[in-house]
Amino acid sequence: MADGTGSTKERQFRSSADVREATRPPDVGVGETVVYAAHGVGTVVARGRNIVAGTERECVVVEFEAGLRVTLSLDEAACRLRPVADRAELDLVGSTLAAQCGAHERSWTKRIKDSKAKLARGNPGDLAEIVRDGAGRERPGATDRLSDGERRVYLRARELLVREISTARRVDVDEADGWIDTQIASFDESED
Repeated sequence: MADGTGSTKERQFRSSADVREATRPPDVGVGETVVYAAHGVGTVVARGRNIVAGTERECVVVEFEAGLRVTLSLDEAACRLRPVADRAELDLVGSTLAAQCGAHERSWTKRIKDSKAKLARGNPGDLAEIVRDGAGRERPGATDRLSDGERRVYLRARELLVREISTARRVDVDEADGWIDTQIASFDESED
C-alpha cells in the first residue's frame, strides 16, 4: 500500500527486522506498491507460476516507471522487495536530512564505495544520508566537491528517495523534491 498508514497486510509483509529474515515468502498481491532497491517504487502487476532455473516457482512481476518489468520468485521477492516507507520511516528520513553531514572519508574512492553500498541496500534512511551528504558537498562555496562518480550516486539516490517520498506522502515528485530541500535547509537555518 502506498498510503504510508501500514495496513495489517503491509505489516505482515514488512514484519520485524526486515523481510530478509522472513521464514516464508511474503503475501504480495497484484496492485500492491513495493520498493525494489535497484529500481525504486513499482507496482506488482502479475502473480503466477514460472519456470525459474529449471524449477516451477510462484513468481511476481513488478512494473516500474518507464515500463521496466522485473520477475521475481517469491523467495527473491522476500529478499528484495519491501513496502513503501511508512510514517515512522519518513520521520527518520526527515531527521536524517536535517542532521549535520556525516564524517567524510578523505579518499573519494572510499566515500563512493560506502555510498554505492547504501544505494544498493535502498533503505530510505541510507538514501537520505547519501542525499544529505551529497547536497552539502554540492553547495556553492563547498571546498570538497563531489567527484563525477559520487555525483552520479548522489543523483540516483535523490531520484529514488524523491519517488518513494512522493508515493508515501501521495504528492507529486516536485513537492517531494521540495520537501527534501526543506529538510536539508532546516539544518542550515539552525546553524545561523
